[in-house]
Order: sequence, then structure tokens, then C-alpha cells
Amino acid sequence: MTAQVGLAAFFAALTVVGLAHALVPPRRLLAGRLRPYAALARSRLGTGYADVSVVSLTRHDTDPASLRVFGPLLERLAERLAGLIDVADSETLRLRLRHAGFSDTSPEQYRMRQLAYTVAGLGLGAALGLTMFGTVGGTLAFTALLGFPGATLQRNRVQRAITERRSKMRNEVFTVAQLIAVHIRTGHGPVDAIRAVCSLGRGPVIEELREALGWIGGGTSPQRAYDKLAEATPEPAAARLYRLLSSSARSGGDIADALLAVGNDLRSQRREEIARSAVKRRTAMLVPLLLLIAPIMVLFVGAALPSFVLGAGR
Repeated sequence: MTAQVGLAAFFAALTVVGLAHALVPPRRLLAGRLRPYAALARSRLGTGYADVSVVSLTRHDTDPASLRVFGPLLERLAERLAGLIDVADSETLRLRLRHAGFSDTSPEQYRMRQLAYTVAGLGLGAALGLTMFGTVGGTLAFTALLGFPGATLQRNRVQRAITERRSKMRNEVFTVAQLIAVHIRTGHGPVDAIRAVCSLGRGPVIEELREALGWIGGGTSPQRAYDKLAEATPEPAAARLYRLLSSSARSGGDIADALLAVGNDLRSQRREEIARSAVKRRTAMLVPLLLLIAPIMVLFVGAALPSFVLGAGR
């Protein structure tokens, strides 16, 4: 029993450490971030090393020795786990992270967090199984019971973020279209109107349009920038707005009327979606009435039947 308690305590401590490291990752030192740039600048001043070799050497030198030894093994395990749970390659996973609004998270970071949550769930399940049951069957049952939620936690989190982001985009896309139309009517060009709206607003549609403005400022044509947004956005209503902006950038002309029409159409669609959702919720409210109140009413009516029958018999 003492060995079981010690093993359970070890797994519990390992689980707590894994969760703490996954939820609050250690802060990276500023020196490690600046070292590649400083080394690159020194190489250009005449150190005799090539730029690429200096950057690669400094990047590997900043990693801890344990990470260089166990890093490839952990990455391989994370890829195997992601292949079983997500069944998606790196490009698809990167697109899903973008749809969820996690553009700063790489597929490698996502897989490592998924592996950390899985190990934490398995460790917690093993610790609880050993503490509560002390048998192999109970330990395995608790390990599987808590390991599966830990393995699917990241995937469910990303899926919820995608659903919430799509809902926010549906709520704001018609307002953004009408604001762009108002700025175009006041004399702004399409790009200047989008820039004015982005400077005042916030939200996922504004963030994507701001990203398109960054591409345009970097030399990409407006048509290509809006086409890229239409391909990458998770919401069809926003893709419709981006395709309209792309066609206007290709053909030119005043698109204020088209933007107002698209905004009104999208608002009507959103109103119909809300009405359908309200009908579904009212229908769902009838379920507890049918399951709880209806049997009670039947019992009340059935309880009076014997008296009526016996009274009629007398």
C-alpha cells in the first residue's frame, strides 16, 4: 500500500508539473531572442562566418541541452498523437488555427501542447486509479477515462474558437460593409475607406481586412489580397464581402451601392438565422414539459379514474 501511495503521489506531482508548464510556459529570456540578430550583425562586420551559419549556430545554442536531446523524440510522439486525433497535415492544421484566431500558434506548438495535456490526463488517471482502487483494472480504466479528454482538449478548444469566431464575423460583416460604403460615398477610395474603417473598429473581420492592408502595403495587388482573404476566411458571409472587394479592385467603379446591397442582404440572412434559432429553442423548451409535466398530468387523471369507475358501479 505504501508503494501504491508513493507511485500515486509521483504521478500526481508529474501531472501538476505538466499542467503548470502547459498553462504557464516559462518566459524566454530577451538575450536568447536578440542573440541571432546580434550575431548576424557581427558577421556582416567581418567575423568571417556566413550569415546563415551564424544564425543556425546561435539558434541551436540558445536551446537547452535536454531540449536538443529529447526534442526530436517528443516532436515525433506529438506528430503520431496528432495523426491519431486530428488526422490532418501541417497546412490543414495551420489553416484551422488561423480560422480559430490562433495565428501566433504554430502546428508544432499545438501538437506539443496536445501531447502535454495527454500525458497530464494519463498521469492523473493513473494516480486516481492507484489511490482509489489499487488494482490494474481500475488504474487502466481511470487512465483511459482521463487520458481521452486530455488528448482531445486542444482539438475541442480550437473547434469552439472557430465556431465563436464565425458567429462574431456573421454579426459584424454587414456593419463593416455598410461602413465601407459610407466612407466611399464621402470621397475615399476603396483601400482608403477600408483603412479608415480598420482604424476605428475591432473584430475578426477588421483583423482580416487589416491583414489585407498589410499585404497591399507590402506590394500585393488589392485584388490578390482580397482573394487570399476569401480563400482563408472561415465564414462564407465574410468571403462574399472579400470577393466583392476583389471584383471592384479588378473592374473599378463605384461599389457603394453594391456594398449597401450586400450589407442589407447579409443582415436579412442573419435575421432569418436568429428567427430559426429562436424557433428551435422554443421547440427544445417543450421537451421538459413533455417529459415531466405530461406524465404528472396523466397520473392525476389516472388517480381519479378508480373513484369514477367504482362510484359509477355503486
